[in-house]
Amino acid sequence: MDYPNETHAAAHNPGLIADWVREDRVHRRVFVDPAVFQQEMDQIFTRGWVYVAHEAEIPQPGDFKRARIGLQPVIAVRDHSGQPRVLVNSCRHRGIALCQEERGNTRYFSCPYHGWVYDNSGELADLPAPDQQGTHFRKQDHGLIQPARVSVRAGFIFASFNPRVPLLDDFLGVAGKYLDFFVELSPTGRLVIDKGAHKYAYPGNWKVQVENSMDGYHPAVVHASFFSDVLKQRIGRDATGMVDETSPVLSRAFANGHALADYRMVNRGSILGAKSGDLPASQVQYRARLVERVGEDRAKEILYYNGGNGYNLLVFPNLVLIGSQIRTIQPIAYDLTEVYSAPTLLEGVADEINLERLRGHEDFYGPASFGAPDDIEMFVRQWEGLQASCNEWLLYERGMQIEQRDEEGLVAQCMTETSLRGIWRHYRQAMLDGV
Repeated sequence: MDYPNETHAAAHNPGLIADWVREDRVHRRVFVDPAVFQQEMDQIFTRGWVYVAHEAEIPQPGDFKRARIGLQPVIAVRDHSGQPRVLVNSCRHRGIALCQEERGNTRYFSCPYHGWVYDNSGELADLPAPDQQGTHFRKQDHGLIQPARVSVRAGFIFASFNPRVPLLDDFLGVAGKYLDFFVELSPTGRLVIDKGAHKYAYPGNWKVQVENSMDGYHPAVVHASFFSDVLKQRIGRDATGMVDETSPVLSRAFANGHALADYRMVNRGSILGAKSGDLPASQVQYRARLVERVGEDRAKEILYYNGGNGYNLLVFPNLVLIGSQIRTIQPIAYDLTEVYSAPTLLEGVADEINLERLRGHEDFYGPASFGAPDDIEMFVRQWEGLQASCNEWLLYERGMQIEQRDEEGLVAQCMTETSLRGIWRHYRQAMLDGV
């Protein structure tokens, strides 16, 4: 039960987090306590690695995109030399947010309040009447703040304000190769991300969407009409077997909170209505180009992993790859979350291949689709239910008895909660240690 003297207790007693996050259950306070949220912004989103943007969103010098690292407003920008950077979107004079446009191209960011001007590498380039500043003022001391560490893997830009954060590749571990495979589906090894994003917000905690992205237990229930009725009309049979207790799909928990819904053993494209039979000329040409770039063996491996269609990947805490999309989970408050789902295209393929990626994304993840609206409804209902303080513990025990360990981590059938336990295991450690 909740008691008045427990309010904000987590901010002053990290031991409560250790007690609230257990191997098989999590206390509801981890979702609904504002103090826990503030601790997350410090321990996880400030001290750890956070996904910011993909290089394909800022392909040319001067291209920029607004983003956030936790609650910190930032700008992902490719500077005039072509280097990707992350700049804190706050003027060093009075803290005004410099950049208001969601994306664009510029050489300079200008403060609309007092006219301080920064170039796209973050250096203070000019200001009105500089001779009136104090005698010790130097422009080079007042460039835009930048995270202590910025690193890139497969074009995915990550940043951390912690100078002692582990190397990005060490943090990613096994998850890193799945980032690689997502991008390497392109015969040039490059993505195109220029179609915008589906955006939604919901009343509730950011961890709800993190869980949902890896939760293999809910699709057979929440999306039942899609897998049974809709797909039966499309392909002539009920496809519930892809997501129920008979499915060969796997739930995987990697180190550091990363997770995978592993669909590589099923032809998800075929089940979801892709045409079977001989490959069209565009696919034959695509595969030939892929082989030309990486060789026959690597091409077979890339096609087997099949990017976001062969798996759903979570890179803790805020990056998800599903289908063709890059999904970014953005905490706004303990009770408000924004989500951005940007469909990606493959550079160097026929238009019809990319059109199929876009239509598939819209079909299940768009605002009038068969998937995302169902999930958002569940988020809203969960937030209402979490207000029941008498229902203290949420259960995550499903499948513990059948988990196995392989070379990548823990694994079990998709309707277990293996991946979710892995997420919470790392969450607990990060909240206690700030790594």
